[in-house]
Amino acid sequence: MGDGMHCRPILEGFTPQSEWILALNGPGAKPGKGWALSHCGEYWLRVANGEVIGSIDGTQFPVKRMDWDTFKRKFLYPRFGETFPGRVHHGKRFYRPFGSRFKFILDPMPNGWQILIQEIGRDEDLARLTPPLHSAPNPREIEGWHLSEDPSDCVPRPYLAEAGPPNPRNFIFSPEVGKSISGPHAGRSVTVQEIEEIQRFGRGLLTINRYKLEPGENGCSKIEWMEFSVQLEGGY
Repeated sequence: MGDGMHCRPILEGFTPQSEWILALNGPGAKPGKGWALSHCGEYWLRVANGEVIGSIDGTQFPVKRMDWDTFKRKFLYPRFGETFPGRVHHGKRFYRPFGSRFKFILDPMPNGWQILIQEIGRDEDLARLTPPLHSAPNPREIEGWHLSEDPSDCVPRPYLAEAGPPNPRNFIFSPEVGKSISGPHAGRSVTVQEIEEIQRFGRGLLTINRYKLEPGENGCSKIEWMEFSVQLEGGY
């Protein structure tokens, strides 16, 4: 802490048994040894009674308050927005990290791919509740018959649909899927409000730009290769 010579706050401001969130400079960032808490600004937040108190958004006045759970979500999942191209071949997996904690995946299917969003360290598909959940092909699934001139040639196509999902493909995702929303032991269907909550957190758009189809079984074409672009945005 400060001793009048270094740009650090004085110890007396941090009372015994109090709880704080600190933004620390690395070793050597300021005079002295070890990690440093700077006094050139406000780099600490008080935690009391389930609230975070202080300069939460970077402005010192007025003092801000935010409940602890909301603060943790904003800290763990800051806002992000990314766009990238890709190319994938039949039977191969496409993988791309994004945001601070997520992975975009195209997982191989017999005639195409399925869009997955995962959080690092979890196996849950955070995009699995993208509508529609019934009665029509889901936009997360990309199959050859979706792109063929006559989809009806594919006899076992889901719901006997006359067409696949439109291009580009829209999907939604949230780290709450599998936690507070439709966990592994959920005994009910997902609600409209939960779908809206998922969409508020994360949105994705996959645009199919070029592809090549090959004949498949039962009249269902398979995608030999596909070029695409992806837009991802979200966070708290």
